[in-house]
Amino acid sequence: MNQPPPINPSVKSSVNSETAATDKSGSENVAYCDAIFAKAFQAGASDIHFEPFEQAYRVRMRVDGALSQIAAGPAADYPQLSSRVKILSELDIAERRRPQEGRLRLSIENRAVDYRVSSVPTRFGEKIVLRVVDATGLKADLTKLGMTSREAQLMNKATSRPDGMILVTGPTGSGKTTTLYSALNQLNRMDRNVSTIEDPVEFNVFGITQINVRRDLEMDFPQVLRLLLRQDPDVILVGEIRDTETAKTSFQAALTGHMVLSTLHTNDTASAVARLRDMDVEPFLINAALNLIIAQRLVKRICQHCRTPVKVSAAQLKALGISEEQAAKATFCRGQGCTKCNGTGMRGRIAIFEMLDMTDEIRNLIFENGSVEAIKRQAVKDGMRTLRISALSKAFQGVITLEQASLFASRE
Repeated sequence: MNQPPPINPSVKSSVNSETAATDKSGSENVAYCDAIFAKAFQAGASDIHFEPFEQAYRVRMRVDGALSQIAAGPAADYPQLSSRVKILSELDIAERRRPQEGRLRLSIENRAVDYRVSSVPTRFGEKIVLRVVDATGLKADLTKLGMTSREAQLMNKATSRPDGMILVTGPTGSGKTTTLYSALNQLNRMDRNVSTIEDPVEFNVFGITQINVRRDLEMDFPQVLRLLLRQDPDVILVGEIRDTETAKTSFQAALTGHMVLSTLHTNDTASAVARLRDMDVEPFLINAALNLIIAQRLVKRICQHCRTPVKVSAAQLKALGISEEQAAKATFCRGQGCTKCNGTGMRGRIAIFEMLDMTDEIRNLIFENGSVEAIKRQAVKDGMRTLRISALSKAFQGVITLEQASLFASRE
């Protein structure tokens, strides 16, 4: 059960044993905050959560998708800590009743680290979440994201066309933006005009025009997209398709000589077609504009420093639909736990992909309003690897555990 952290005013900070958890001076508060950032950086955290409660506060970090506590203290100390973070993020420290957003750049261990900052008022203070925005995670070689050579070829084929749309689907935090920006990096050339519309801009990339959505100024996705179409664009990234107006405007742009990349929240590739129908996008528009649909998830890698082969029981193989012949060719592994992975056996994450290529058979099914199941069956027949197969393939190679792969096996 998620219990509040036990706080004793005489207890030292859980981050820096030499800094008291209460009654901090200004310099002590700065050092304490810096220690939190350093700890999260060293652990490879993707997010840092500053959370106030009635009697205490805690600071958690998300590493490889899982949250863990790295600091805690009495509630009386939290205003100092939150004010320090807000000052660094250039937020209004006097405004505590409204949400705020900002950005923060720190130098940690001689490296510049960028964060996207969000502050939301809660019952006992402002919760502040910092998300690491690391452009070094963008890969020119798409196979380093986790794609197979065939999947990378499908992506490169779709992006090499002068027009059309590429959709990436998946839940929040599944790496969609990283995949799209990796593709944009390949398209970012001197002879191309590349622009993005985001809420907010994630990565700062030279050579790409990046625009933040500003609803308070009537600059939402459809309005900015219409403006961009007058700016002679070649490639446009629409951060997310959320409504009918954005969907239709994006598809019309893809039909008029522009390459459009965007994201959609669906569970798999075939469901994206149904979602577009729900947004009143006509089947002929989907067929004419859509080049490729990608579904993706992030899964935990086995730590390469303590990885060891394991034997899998026949019952487990049968439950996952893996034959003995297939198992004989596989190398199933598990991390034993070491100092590099803090004893978890996992370190880092890798993406698994499902790519639906728009073949003639798929286009016919869409035009005929075929069901999601029918589209998926045809896509598999055409060579699509489902998320389940992609996950099992990574498990066969010893990249992820079979337990991780089984999470996707249960969904199909």
